[in-house]
Amino acid sequence: MNRGPGESRMHFAVVPACGHSTRMGRPKLALPLGERTVIEHVVTTLREGGVDRVLVVVGPHIPELIPLAAAAGAEVLALAEPTADMRATVEHGLRQIEESHHPQAEDCWLLAPGDHPGFSPATVRRLLGSAAFVRSDSILVPVWQGRRGHPTLFRWKHTVGIRALPPGEGINCYLRLHADETCTMLVTDPGICANLDTPEDYERLLGEASGPQA
Repeated sequence: MNRGPGESRMHFAVVPACGHSTRMGRPKLALPLGERTVIEHVVTTLREGGVDRVLVVVGPHIPELIPLAAAAGAEVLALAEPTADMRATVEHGLRQIEESHHPQAEDCWLLAPGDHPGFSPATVRRLLGSAAFVRSDSILVPVWQGRRGHPTLFRWKHTVGIRALPPGEGINCYLRLHADETCTMLVTDPGICANLDTPEDYERLLGEASGPQA
């Protein structure tokens, strides 16, 4: 991907989709939610919000997600072995984007866990738009009623620091270590905090009359 100095930055998204859905009791990202599955909601929202490239990282135990994510417009990285945690899954995705698209330091990427299908395209657009007005080393986190949520925006340069974390420490630890570089963005979108872990979470999402992307 060759860009001149005056060309706009690229926006990527990594969607970790390697969990085992233990509390749900069945593959939660393949569950129907309106006219789409959960993983399709996440990918579609990111694309509608202005993300140039969405990469879904799929574990070997849930191959049914591969055609769903691809049909929604995502690139898919199918792993041959399970990952230990979300950080490991994300690192696989970042490496794939580097190899395929050669991002620049000022490019942005969104961390958008596959089990957070409630955030809206408007929130994605605000994150991407706000990135142009904050410091070049910033991390941008959406906040609703005092609660942090997803997706989280990073400059590409932060990938080096994430890889350098000690074993066993996740991306939340990285955010704590870089609190002085982290900006918050107030939103009116409760979907940023809507995590899908249990059957009760799923029933709540199904019961929202306007759907998770309202």
